[in-house]
Amino acid sequence: MNFKFDKDTVIIIAIGCLLMAAWAIYLPKYQAKRAEEYQRMLQATQQNAAPGATEAAQSAAGTAAEPGQTQPAVAESPVPANTVPQLKETRTVVLKNDLCEVTIDGLTGSLHSVKLTGDRYKLKDSGEAIELFRDGAYRTFELKPDPALVPVSLEVKELGPLSAEVLRTFAGGLKLTQTFTLAEDDYTVLCKYVLANTASAPVSVKDFAVRLAGLPPVKDLTGDKIYSERMNVDFCKADSGVCDSADPQMKSQDKFDVKTTCTAPVSWVGSTNKYFASLLFAADGKPFVSSSGERIWQLPAGSTNEKDLFAIPSMTGSFGALTVGSTPVEFQLKTYCGPKEMARIRSLGRSVMGVMHISYYSWFEFIARPMVMLLNWLKGLCGSYGVAIILLTIIVRALFWPITQKANSSMRRMSKLQPKIKALQEQYKETPMDTPDDVQRKKAELNQKMMELYRVEKVNPVGGCLPVILQIPVFIALYSALDSAVELRNVPFLWCTDLSRPDLVGPQLPFALPFLGQVGLHPLVIAMTLLMVLQQKMTPSSMDSTQQKMMMLMPVIMLFMFYNLPSGLTLYWTVSQIFSILQMKYGQIAAKRDESGQAARPQKA
Repeated sequence: MNFKFDKDTVIIIAIGCLLMAAWAIYLPKYQAKRAEEYQRMLQATQQNAAPGATEAAQSAAGTAAEPGQTQPAVAESPVPANTVPQLKETRTVVLKNDLCEVTIDGLTGSLHSVKLTGDRYKLKDSGEAIELFRDGAYRTFELKPDPALVPVSLEVKELGPLSAEVLRTFAGGLKLTQTFTLAEDDYTVLCKYVLANTASAPVSVKDFAVRLAGLPPVKDLTGDKIYSERMNVDFCKADSGVCDSADPQMKSQDKFDVKTTCTAPVSWVGSTNKYFASLLFAADGKPFVSSSGERIWQLPAGSTNEKDLFAIPSMTGSFGALTVGSTPVEFQLKTYCGPKEMARIRSLGRSVMGVMHISYYSWFEFIARPMVMLLNWLKGLCGSYGVAIILLTIIVRALFWPITQKANSSMRRMSKLQPKIKALQEQYKETPMDTPDDVQRKKAELNQKMMELYRVEKVNPVGGCLPVILQIPVFIALYSALDSAVELRNVPFLWCTDLSRPDLVGPQLPFALPFLGQVGLHPLVIAMTLLMVLQQKMTPSSMDSTQQKMMMLMPVIMLFMFYNLPSGLTLYWTVSQIFSILQMKYGQIAAKRDESGQAARPQKA
């Protein structure tokens, strides 16, 4: 082989050397920047933590975490500015209803803990209640630090099982009375603030701002094996009702600050993960004048891997600068801290529906929400979410019956035309003796003949694709709805113990498999794969034999991709496959009947 060392070769070699040199210079700087950012995320965010957060974090670092819990990955940081030496001890009071248990911390006037006590919202391994908020993170109803808000005295009164009162006197002369009321059959807590001035002169607060506790990812909150996760912080502009959201897991702090800051009036702020929501509402007529976001980075217990870092966010609603004179100042706030059940979120107001974040792709959200609503309505009719998924799948497939039937018919006609199409392709096949002009002429004539064939046979070459494309948004929305519905958590159906988990039958394997991990026998996924193979064999195709064999690999690929899919989703896919096969079989029978009728019809003379 002769190697030609010409000008072009020299240029290519020079460009390659320059790229290698640039990479050698850039890579160390990039790695150093990543390491610096990693350390900053671990250390710098603790300065805004709740009182006692740093001590709790340092203590937790030396203890083992319970299932579904995490240890904060933080270095030493200053004691938060609002920690008050004069009041080293706090008093707590617990409010309970049938759904949740709320612990109120008197020293901070905030929700120290919210536990979901219903059967559906317990830790799956231990059976204990899910605790939405933890020490070391922010707390809902907590006031941001201010020199005028340093408490010197504290009194906590229990007014009943659903109500309590916290009275704090601050060093500047302000007296704050907070009255907490837990709803009787909901996850909402109402908090009324009354600020009175006991000093002789007016007292000013530079920024009277109230924090909202944020939520970690579901897998770190509950220990659930999550197929997909959605994390968001939200705020709603009071004037327009438009909601903005941001991903709290984004690495750039500057971008996070920009995305979560709003200088216009805000009616509510929120933090959500896949299944749960933490929301803070300002009273009607008195919206927050602005909002901003904060976050604390943490690592799962026992992990030191940067990739495992997750953020616990916080949103703050601010009423701005405040001066209290002889007339008391009142505020009323409400928080929702519970599951993202569609009916409960809808009852909080139309604008709050934005926190559902059902679909990965926001443009499918308007389809996905009605899917969840229909699922819940069907469950109310039949009493089973498993049956409701089957009915919902059948309803959606039935609505698309005419379109799918048209697509199947078009594919059958295209399949029958293949011999004629191959004959035309053979007739206008290129030969080694053809000139470029001959090649272009043959291509043009072949295209013209094929279009004439399609017109005579009344076949649309894309007729089998367009109907399928039209259905894709709806099926993606249905998939998203079933994947995101917290209503399916801990709900059994047939052999499935939990529709939000894979349908495991028997024990798991004692070892992990490549790409799959540690798995067991999942009958629904296996049934879905076999049905896909059957459907592939029944589907009329215009592809050659090699392409058809490659398509038969698709079910195997889907088996690996979906093997650990939640059983609610695999139930949907399995029922959908059964429906497709039945519809295809019906179409084949109808086509044979039509052909027999045409053959039996007497020909015109």
